[in-house]
Amino acid sequence: MKTAEISFQFPVLGFTTGGEIWGFPDLDRLTKCGPRTLRDNMQDGMELIDADGRRWRVRSITRIGRAGGWWTMFSPFGPSQWRIEQDLEPMEPVTLAEVQRRACAAMEGFAQDYMDGDDRSELDGTLGKVRRTTTIGEIYPLLNPDTFEPC
Repeated sequence: MKTAEISFQFPVLGFTTGGEIWGFPDLDRLTKCGPRTLRDNMQDGMELIDADGRRWRVRSITRIGRAGGWWTMFSPFGPSQWRIEQDLEPMEPVTLAEVQRRACAAMEGFAQDYMDGDDRSELDGTLGKVRRTTTIGEIYPLLNPDTFEPC
């Protein structure tokens, strides 16, 4: 099944095989990536979970064109972006509690990204907020997750 065949409920969280959490606020961001992401197959095996708890595994990605016009090839603002299509394998839906657990584990695994130096107070505060969410969609803005766009 291809990305375009699914009516995702955004935001979508992406859990990589390396333990990172990525976020996609809309279909445009989900279907766009940078050259290194494509070259290094950074999305292979990633699990996508939409705001309704539906879940898919990325089996492969295919570059289908350039994201943006021809002028993006010469942009001084970073590398070119590619429009991609993911080949997705449907998986069993997950519960809010499971997404909260996985989001917290990803944050703990990359704690320095959520901390100010050695001070864990910001991280601990965000972990508490994630655990108190009442929907999967509420988790996304708390994490301020990266996307695969710039690299």
